[in-house]
Amino acid sequence: MSLCQVLRDLLSFNRSLDARSSTTKSPSPKRSGPPGLARLPEKGDDGEAKLDSDADPPKKQVFTGRYLFWLAYQSIGVIYGDIGTSPLYVYSSTFSSSPSHDDLLGALSLIIWTVTLMVSVKYVLIVLYADDEGEGGTFAIYSLLSRYAIIVRRDPREERSIKMEREGNLPTTSKYTRSFLERSMVMQTLLKTVGVLGVSLVMSDGILTPAQSVLGAIQGLRLVDESITTATIVGTSCAILVLLFLIQPFGTSKIGSCFAPIVILWLLLNFSFGIYNLVEHDHSVLKALSPAFAGQYLVRNKTHGWRSLGGILLAFTGVEALFADMGAFSRRAIQLSWLCFAYPCLLMAYIGQASFISDYPEAYSNPFFNAVPPGWFYPSLCIAVLAAVVASQTMITATFQLLSQIIKLSYFPQIKLVHTSKIFQNQIYIPWVNWLLMVGTIVVTVAYNNTTKLGG
Repeated sequence: MSLCQVLRDLLSFNRSLDARSSTTKSPSPKRSGPPGLARLPEKGDDGEAKLDSDADPPKKQVFTGRYLFWLAYQSIGVIYGDIGTSPLYVYSSTFSSSPSHDDLLGALSLIIWTVTLMVSVKYVLIVLYADDEGEGGTFAIYSLLSRYAIIVRRDPREERSIKMEREGNLPTTSKYTRSFLERSMVMQTLLKTVGVLGVSLVMSDGILTPAQSVLGAIQGLRLVDESITTATIVGTSCAILVLLFLIQPFGTSKIGSCFAPIVILWLLLNFSFGIYNLVEHDHSVLKALSPAFAGQYLVRNKTHGWRSLGGILLAFTGVEALFADMGAFSRRAIQLSWLCFAYPCLLMAYIGQASFISDYPEAYSNPFFNAVPPGWFYPSLCIAVLAAVVASQTMITATFQLLSQIIKLSYFPQIKLVHTSKIFQNQIYIPWVNWLLMVGTIVVTVAYNNTTKLGG
């Protein structure tokens, strides 16, 4: 047999194999992301996520290793800007005159235990577990309830992506409750009202918080130059707000990664100043770790003591963002960043300020800057201004997350949602809402022009 004949036989054999494989071609495997990550929905020709009628509902993402630490890092830059800047004004909001030593210990004890119980115990260890496939916020609880009881009519386009989990083997009481909710229009209306009201309050905070934070930060420059006019403060604040909303299309991941160093530096500064003041001044304030001082403070001051709780509550302002922003960062990332970093930094900040105020009671009026170690005033002022500006991001991100939830339940028109990360599926940006928030914050800033009017 000649060589040409052998080559012709081989070519004909290859063609027969190709024809056979084209007729019995197996489906191509689906692309998978990194280990531990859920597959994101594929995109259509217009670049927006599209629903696959045969696809399973999106599953909750679980992150470990470097992805978990990356999310924890991002969450510091987005979530803790608001609650992290509370040391600037808690003591000045609690006292109206120089406090006595006993009152100072009582206030510090109240701060320590409210932050511990309300944030660390209630939110971080309890509330964060009431999620709906990784999503948090007031409406997530309502959405979670709607998976087990038919209490809402969903948009057909979204219904395919929702997994109903109707359990049949329920106790008699639970079955009765579910049946009552499904039959009672009054209860369904009440649940809707409470859920939507909770989201509305957080979204309104998405307008007020940026205006309050940026105005307060720029007004702080008057500590350096009292000749700065109100027009200059308002104009600069509006310019910063416009810039803040212009960078939102970059997405939560990039914004959080950029803002995180500022918040980390700010919290470390508070931690360091706290240790310095505790060493240099009255270390006996550590007695306030006993909750007995909190009780004695309320008993001793009676009505005035209860009224002063309004200032104590500022120690955990913005805590709702831990739950509302959970979809963008995950429960474990928030728990890690709070318990291992933000929580100890804030506690040491309040303890250090109390130590300084114990020696210099008049320092309560501006607790952070009065307690700054020598030579650190201007660096701390710059970082404080940056941290206050970054605090605005907390409620902006929360607004995007909560609005996406009410869209899924058809309580808001279907508008464009942009998924800003290929890895973290719940990090979103809503262009239309972003520009409305920007207009709202600028109007509020111009109308009120200072934090005193805005807070009143």
